[in-house]
Amino acid sequence: MLSHSKSGHKILFVEDQPERSRLIREAFDRRGRGARLEFVPSAQAAIDVIKRETVDALFFNRILCGLEGYEFLQDLNRDDGGSLPVVMIDAREDTEAAIRAIRDGIDDCVADDERAVEAYPAVAERAIARHEAGQVNSERSRAIIRSQKQWMSILDAITDYIFVLDDRHRLLKVNHAFAAAFGLHPREVVGKQCSDLFGTDILSEVSLKDTQHDGKPRTYEKAIGEETYQISIFSLREGDRFVTIHVMKNITELKRLKDQLHHADKLASIGLLVSGVAHEINNPLTGTIAYAELLNMKTADESMKQDIAKILESAERCKKIVDNLLTFSRQRAPSKSLESINDIIDRVIDLRGYWLRSSGIEVVRDYDPVSTVFIDAQQIQQVVLNILLNAEQAIVDSGQMKGLISFTTRYRKADRRVMIRVTDNGPGIPQRFLTRIFDPFFTTKPVGIGTGLGLSISHGIVTEHGGTIQAENAEEGGAAFTIELPTGAGALQSEPERTKGAA
Repeated sequence: MLSHSKSGHKILFVEDQPERSRLIREAFDRRGRGARLEFVPSAQAAIDVIKRETVDALFFNRILCGLEGYEFLQDLNRDDGGSLPVVMIDAREDTEAAIRAIRDGIDDCVADDERAVEAYPAVAERAIARHEAGQVNSERSRAIIRSQKQWMSILDAITDYIFVLDDRHRLLKVNHAFAAAFGLHPREVVGKQCSDLFGTDILSEVSLKDTQHDGKPRTYEKAIGEETYQISIFSLREGDRFVTIHVMKNITELKRLKDQLHHADKLASIGLLVSGVAHEINNPLTGTIAYAELLNMKTADESMKQDIAKILESAERCKKIVDNLLTFSRQRAPSKSLESINDIIDRVIDLRGYWLRSSGIEVVRDYDPVSTVFIDAQQIQQVVLNILLNAEQAIVDSGQMKGLISFTTRYRKADRRVMIRVTDNGPGIPQRFLTRIFDPFFTTKPVGIGTGLGLSISHGIVTEHGGTIQAENAEEGGAAFTIELPTGAGALQSEPERTKGAA
């Protein structure tokens, strides 16, 4: 722009007449604010200059450029992209030609005579100024378009459902996640009723009215099928109407996690309660055992001795159950020691003995005498209990008339590991769930029955002990869990004969 704020523009002329060039230079010297002029004799020479250096404006003679200049304009637009202000010099007063030239991309048209030359500086100034203003507006428009596209890309990248409704609950705009939930493109969704897509009215009329009344956002929860969503509403005024922006977030897993945390807290409280009750029961049990033994010492009646023996046996069994409860519910830091896997399994079976018998489930034990490992007994007991509970539940749910759970332990001398294999005659694990069985919060049980944490916790405990745990379906049917644990330093014992038994 030839203005006080900027001068010294490079202006290129396609002009081969020295006299004409002199007149143009004199006109710019008087009014051109220091413009730098260059004259070339042909259209091709002008294009060569434009390719080589920056030119702020171009004046070309239509006749001199050949084919009345139109071919030159096409070449110029192709090479320069239309970023250069162009002024056509026409020796004839041809309005039609001027209109065509403007349509083809020139910025102005001037006459080819001595009087018109005096106006060339002003024409150049106007063309450059208009062109720069157009560039600013064009860049601003491109920036706005880029910003709009960027915002839309951001909204489409969000996995929550975002949609805008008018006052008749028609969809005005949606993000990609919302449309994809229905297998549609966003363009196919716009204009539809929200309730038509969901098959139910998900909107809270109270929240909508309150938000439109005071402009404050509202949040509520809505159950849709088996999923729960948190829906936030924001109001926006567009001219003389209100529209509402809705953000739907799937909080099904968050609610499940919250319920599981409450359940875990309840279990912790029950653990403390069990510990206290067990201690209270232990005291009278100890007295019962002591007095029964004294009574047994004082009597010589064999019949009475048999009855006392039954009392002692029952009391000892109760004491064993109480001791197991205390061991399992005791809150303490993890502590590893040499423990017998066989003894741990026995304690867990004793703990569940009543429920196993009530459900008609037989437990078969096939132990390797060498089963000592360096472990945290309480944690491994929790692992065994979790697997036993799963097997028990699977058998009960399948309606088996005669349930069977088998515990097998084996010591592998080659790699000094103890293997525990637990099998049941339940329905087994569906093939599609085998890869997810140890995922946190994954459960096939009904809501409120399972937490989905038992096997995940078991996997973590076994891994921390340097072992492995795997789930599969046994060839003979039912599920099979295999745990392998390293024996640890000093855990090896002599290898007496294997023992087998049933409980």
